[in-house]
Amino acid sequence: MMRFNAMWFFPLWLVSMACGVGLLIFADLPWLSTIFFPLGYLALLCALLTTIRFWHDWLNPLSLIVLIGFIRFTIAGILLWFAEPDIPIFHIMGLQSEHWLYGHALALIGLLSTTLGWFIVERTHDARFLQKPIQSKPELSGGTLYAAILGIFLGLLALFVFIKSNTSISITETASTGIFRSTQIQEGTGKFFYLSFMLISSSVVFVDYLFSRKYAWWIALLPATMAMMALFVLGGRLRSLTAMAAGLLVFRAHRENAKTSLRTILFLVSIAVLLPIVFAAGAAYRGGQGMEGVQQTLSMSAILAYIQHAVWVDFGQLHSLAAAVAIGPGVLGGRTFLALLWPMGKILALPGKSAGVFMTQMLVGLGDRKWGFHATLIGDAYLNFGLIGVILVTAIFSMLLKIIYIEFRERFISNAGYALSVIYSLTMFFETIEKYGEALTILAFVFAIIKIGQVFSEMTLAQDSLRPSNTR
Repeated sequence: MMRFNAMWFFPLWLVSMACGVGLLIFADLPWLSTIFFPLGYLALLCALLTTIRFWHDWLNPLSLIVLIGFIRFTIAGILLWFAEPDIPIFHIMGLQSEHWLYGHALALIGLLSTTLGWFIVERTHDARFLQKPIQSKPELSGGTLYAAILGIFLGLLALFVFIKSNTSISITETASTGIFRSTQIQEGTGKFFYLSFMLISSSVVFVDYLFSRKYAWWIALLPATMAMMALFVLGGRLRSLTAMAAGLLVFRAHRENAKTSLRTILFLVSIAVLLPIVFAAGAAYRGGQGMEGVQQTLSMSAILAYIQHAVWVDFGQLHSLAAAVAIGPGVLGGRTFLALLWPMGKILALPGKSAGVFMTQMLVGLGDRKWGFHATLIGDAYLNFGLIGVILVTAIFSMLLKIIYIEFRERFISNAGYALSVIYSLTMFFETIEKYGEALTILAFVFAIIKIGQVFSEMTLAQDSLRPSNTR
């Protein structure tokens, strides 16, 4: 029999009310923004504290979405109260003050709707079922070690072939110059790109295996570190960090004591300090300056200059939602979400449309090279289905993510599978739903590697059982 937990009532009511006020802003009542923003962020804080208290897990997916949402949307929204950014690309896009205001409101509605979806699933399960503490998963089979090493080798090989198929220079020169980001990808090489995802999946499974065998954290994270360095050559900073971020979540899952310690706080502070440096180095590297540009960014003045720009463009994503508002709701008619039919959409050549590329096409112009903004799931939903679509899409997304979290807590999903599911859910939320195909490929590789490891172990046990025992 399902039970209603009274601790959910107030945050759920507060989030619902704030979401309703946000909808009124788009009904030609912009003056309500003075009420909506304080109320909305108060509702998010209340929901977040309730969730952390209930789950005893401050790194739950909802916390991660709200925290990253604060960095991606809220910081820029707060800075806009003082002055609009003087960034050339925003002037080219023609963004006005009302676009920024409604974009900020759209971001907050999306975060509130995500919270609603999270709480809806929470109310449909028995309270006792949900309050189990995080436990270690059963140990991975011994064959997982060999399957993960094989997967890493195959992923590195596919990455090597993909790079060589699209450049005429050596791998060493490609890595030192950072030129690959501006390379025109040749048709037919995409299969090697997808196969290279095996490097991410295998390294995270390897990390899970090493932690299950009680290796020190700095040893267990070495496979993820190697994957991060290898993928850095492609120039995609977030993709290169995927294995390491998932590895840290696996580390968190293996910790018996979930309480926040001083050492944990210092570790998180160090990551917060290092991330701007990594992003600044990545921006210089993929911008064509190569390793020389990376060396030039390792100064306090260069990092501070980068942060002042990145808070709007690299870390901040509010401009994408302001651009979506400037274009208008529902103009794409759901074509972006045909990505959910991957890979059949590719095979059948369905008429999909990238929301990020559409933004660029409408407000900037594509030029000689196809590129686009990170529209975010909120922007995808708004341009495809309108304002109500934002609420429905983000709520459904959160409900599915909550189910994954429950399965993880109930020990039905491996640590590696859960960690990569969360990381790619965040990627889809803050980049685009078009990352769905990549996420599906990554998770399929995780399942295959663990399964192959089990087969290796079973074959070894079978061979051992067939050997005659030495008896006198």
